[in-house]
Amino acid sequence: MTRHPWRVGKTFLYFRGMGRRRPPREIEPERLLPGLDRWAGLWVAIKEGEVIAAGGSSRELVAEVKKLGSAGEGAVAQYVPPYSEEIVIGVG
Repeated sequence: MTRHPWRVGKTFLYFRGMGRRRPPREIEPERLLPGLDRWAGLWVAIKEGEVIAAGGSSRELVAEVKKLGSAGEGAVAQYVPPYSEEIVIGVG
């Protein structure tokens, strides 16, 4: 009969954490720049805290940023979700 000491260690660590109450994790709300309500439902390009371009889809946004040339370099793309009271719960 072969012995596998690593199985004992892993089993012990697995059961050791069971039954412990962990403090609930706080979910941080999504951070948005103030004033982005005007672009709700759009993709925006942000550079140095300013919106420099906006588009209905990410492809449209890329085209708008390319039109800016070097002024659009280093911008960050972000989707501005429309305001909603709905809660999304993932199962699985």
